[in-house]
Amino acid sequence: MTDQVLIPIEGSPLSEAALEYALAAFPQEDLTLLHVAGSWPTKYGTTSKDPYQLFEALNEVVADHEGAVSSRTVVGRPARAIVKYVEEHEIDELVIGSHGRELGSRILFGSVAETVARRSPVPTTIIRTHQREGGPRLLVPIDASSQSTKALQYALETFPDAEITVLHAIDPFETRYGDGQLVHTEEEYEQILKETKRLYTKATNLADEFGVEITTATAVEPVPRLPATAILSYVDEGKTDHVIMGSHGRSGVSRV
Repeated sequence: MTDQVLIPIEGSPLSEAALEYALAAFPQEDLTLLHVAGSWPTKYGTTSKDPYQLFEALNEVVADHEGAVSSRTVVGRPARAIVKYVEEHEIDELVIGSHGRELGSRILFGSVAETVARRSPVPTTIIRTHQREGGPRLLVPIDASSQSTKALQYALETFPDAEITVLHAIDPFETRYGDGQLVHTEEEYEQILKETKRLYTKATNLADEFGVEITTATAVEPVPRLPATAILSYVDEGKTDHVIMGSHGRSGVSRV
């Protein structure tokens, strides 16, 4: 059960979109609006704004929220300060806006949302510019890891009325015989299909425990050993409003 939701606020349409999403997705939970005093990266450079003015401008947006709404200001580097606040307070959920930049600008500016999502100890939702309310179609990518099982359980608990699709990405080009083998043997392909079926059965059994119906889908990786590419291709087809997936929470060398 989500009780405390944290929304970082920095004065852009992105943070306002994150707030509006949180208001729609968590209508009765307590919200904390967090501003990190310092420089936030934007497509125009960096920005630092008056916290009082930021919070004052959002009073009308949160006026009808059923839960409590509080505001806090901390000092530091945005990603690090946000994660630290989550760790030191009883936060259950984090909602943050993101530009969704391409690789070049991400290398130049970095991504606060990506860093926060990777290091956050609680479920984290990343909101894009156009997304202001939670849609009914959820996608949960799964594999054999405990992280994906936890992500599915979270989705079932938090959004029981949503249309949940469980997606498994397979790589038809990878073999156990080293690089250069572009086709599975028949035995290997049969094993892949068995593993996929086992994952779907496990997911369906978990959904049954929550009384929720789910659908399953399979994505084929266009590039060997890159399931993220297959997941994003599925999302680009327009069948998804919200992606929920597990993360190891790695950073530094282990992330690379």
